[in-house]
Amino acid sequence: MTGRPQVDGDGIEPPPAGETQEKKASRVTAERYDEQIPHELLETLAPNGEGDYVLEKINAMSEEEAISILRQSLEFHTDDWNFPSDMRERMQKLLLGPKAYGEFYDRDLRVDAVMMRWSSPYPGVRAVASPVDEPDVPTETIRAYFLGIGWAVIGTFMSTFFNSRFPAIGLNGSVIQILLFPCAKGLERMLPDWGFSVRGRRHSLNPGPWTFKEQMFATITYNIAIYTTNSYGMILVQSSPVYYGLGFVTFGYQLMLTLFVQLMGMGFAGYLRRFSVYPVKALWPTILPTIAMNRALTKPEPRENINGWTISRYRFFFVSASAMFVYYWLPGYLFTAMSQFNWMTWIDPENITLAILGGSNLGLGLVNPVTTFDWNVATSSYAALAQPFFSTCTMYVGSILGGLIILAIYYSNQYNTAYLPINSSSAFANDGTPFVVQKVVVDNKLDLERYQRYSPPFYSAGYVLTVGANFAFYPVYFLYIMVNQWRTMSQAFVDFYHGLRHGRSNYEGAMDVHSRAMSRYEEVPDWWFILILVGAVVVSVVFVEIYPVDTPVWLVFLLIAINLVFAVPLSFLSATTGTNLGLGSLIQIITGYLLPNNPNAFLFGQTLGSWALAGYGDNYVQDQKMAHYCKIAPRAVFRSQIGTIVVTCFVAVGVQNFILHNVEGLCTADQPSRFTCAGDGAPLYASSLMWGLLGSDRMFGELYPLFKWCFLMGAGIAVVFLLGQGLGPKHLPAVRERLRLRLSPALFSLLDRTLFPLVGSLLWLNPVLVIQGIQHWAPSNLSYKTPGFLLSFVFMYWLPRHRLAWWAKYNYTLSAALTAGLAVSALVMFFAVGFHPRRLTWWGNTVSGAGVDGKQVGIYPIPARGYFGPEKGTFP
Repeated sequence: MTGRPQVDGDGIEPPPAGETQEKKASRVTAERYDEQIPHELLETLAPNGEGDYVLEKINAMSEEEAISILRQSLEFHTDDWNFPSDMRERMQKLLLGPKAYGEFYDRDLRVDAVMMRWSSPYPGVRAVASPVDEPDVPTETIRAYFLGIGWAVIGTFMSTFFNSRFPAIGLNGSVIQILLFPCAKGLERMLPDWGFSVRGRRHSLNPGPWTFKEQMFATITYNIAIYTTNSYGMILVQSSPVYYGLGFVTFGYQLMLTLFVQLMGMGFAGYLRRFSVYPVKALWPTILPTIAMNRALTKPEPRENINGWTISRYRFFFVSASAMFVYYWLPGYLFTAMSQFNWMTWIDPENITLAILGGSNLGLGLVNPVTTFDWNVATSSYAALAQPFFSTCTMYVGSILGGLIILAIYYSNQYNTAYLPINSSSAFANDGTPFVVQKVVVDNKLDLERYQRYSPPFYSAGYVLTVGANFAFYPVYFLYIMVNQWRTMSQAFVDFYHGLRHGRSNYEGAMDVHSRAMSRYEEVPDWWFILILVGAVVVSVVFVEIYPVDTPVWLVFLLIAINLVFAVPLSFLSATTGTNLGLGSLIQIITGYLLPNNPNAFLFGQTLGSWALAGYGDNYVQDQKMAHYCKIAPRAVFRSQIGTIVVTCFVAVGVQNFILHNVEGLCTADQPSRFTCAGDGAPLYASSLMWGLLGSDRMFGELYPLFKWCFLMGAGIAVVFLLGQGLGPKHLPAVRERLRLRLSPALFSLLDRTLFPLVGSLLWLNPVLVIQGIQHWAPSNLSYKTPGFLLSFVFMYWLPRHRLAWWAKYNYTLSAALTAGLAVSALVMFFAVGFHPRRLTWWGNTVSGAGVDGKQVGIYPIPARGYFGPEKGTFP
């Protein structure tokens, strides 16, 4: 599979060399392996009704062809983190021959070969993506555009409205379908069959029954709504009186910024798609629930018994979503202690050590095994029912390690952190109060005299760890991904060059069935994306020239260059692990060095460099992969997204203005509806003080000198893992055997139970995910991670191994249903009792914040002089 098998014009491979169609038909008739495949196995191989197709391919597969496919597949997927370990072991055993394998050798050999060539080796992909295309099914219809853009307007409102809430609430693609589908069925019944023809193709208001592809197309169109908040953080920090309170942030300023941020990201996606859409390893696990729910809504399914369950996916979705809609009123309003279930602190509410170890607000949540009964909190850190378990588990291990590091920093009072809350994303003055930037800024510049009279910004132990881990992350992920996945990356770069130089199709010679099926559709030319990118660059240059943002034009081109280098491995990591990462920390250091004492340039760099390019580009290619799995024409997706961007940018800016001017107490810690900005505004504001106002020289100098060493630490971690995982499998068995012969049985047994498994675990641990787990703290803590880890163990590890058929049919539908029910419930709840707050005061709603866990305090009292740290007048 490292090469490119030849395919014919229809994307179907020709029969093996020397075999005529008559011989192939005779062989199919003679060999019937489908009779050895029980119903439950077939359900896992073809969960979307393509059983006849799969059985036909199995019966038509020769032994020689199957062996060749398995050999190529094992070589190709050697470095694939998501490839099922049980399938890898079975394929290795099959290649040893029938005697070594045993019963069902002929059947299993062909089954695995067909999964590799004509379906997918990943159970999650098989569960939602049919290998059979229906090219004549209506897709890009008038009603699909109407519903997609209409719900995008509503979704933009929701995403922007709740963006300042922590944890945030939104209607993602899997959620919107339950709201979109009944609207579509209504249009199907009401609209007349009026239409017109263009180039021989008729476009009707009502081309017939609402289809799977229309539903998916409308959902992809809607997804743009989720991304139009990318510039909101910059606008919030610049305009809010809690932060900088700048007066030039007008409606026109917000609209121009929002438009070119979105369009530049989409233009950049043309570069990323060859690395994160077409490779078969780029499976994008987080999009699978959306496709699963799409099928549950639109595809009729036979009534069958799966592990005792006979309910259809659509009815299962409806029941689960309805139950969550009702249930969420408990943790969301009636009994909020269920959301922040810091029950351990209730034992001794004023015990600060207990609050630090087991708390959910002030504390770290380290020793609390049951931290929430709130689905929104439980899934806020991990896509627990979509993200591969190895990703979740590795990040959770990293989070525990991060918690221990935070404790070490805090209790040793490194960088004066013991005077502050242990895990906060806010910036503090040296008297322990929130840092007020207006006290040190004149005309958007740092006034050194005021600064020396007031205070430097200080940060919590949790935020210090988060920033340091962010810096260590970049050398780890760049070195590890580029070396570990070099074959895939290098091939993608070659394809990108040939695509620009020779116009070669992305699907040419593709090896997986989905790419072969997509080869019948016209691709989006690269120059379309380049044109959009150039246009967005021109608008961004005009923007920095006409508004007083103190940003030089060359910064735009520097940010593009940084993304050209780093965005590829970043995007591939997102595609294979389900994580969503950015370049924010790297860019903040660069802008802090090049443009110190300039918070506006820092904010511009963060918005354009870390979100517009790599961030939004990732979002676009994620949608393109969704279209890839569902066999939707790339040009149709391109057209829908361009139109939706323009519409939703106006909506986003309007909602931003409404929030900024109408939500009382916005971005304050005690805002009654949780509009505290803890997840967006506060961290960005804190970073702008550190790197934008003070600059990288001060931060790396006397304030936080440890940060500059984090890059070297990250590079060292990457080298250790690369060497260990490269040399370990070859040498560790021999070392273990020598130790067994030389050591006493008791000592060897002890090492066999302790040290050897630890060293062995390093052979599969992904250091990028470990670092990511370490860095995801302030304002989050383990209370937001433990429930997601437990859910992931059950639904992404245990169930696929013990109830695969049930998991394939219901898992992603359940994830989408619970999220849909919660989002609708939260929206109703906000406008019913939150917009004009109606407080429900009783023990169940006050106990979580009644003790010290509900306060922003440190373990050290402020010194008698009234402040901690350096003497005034001597600040760095």
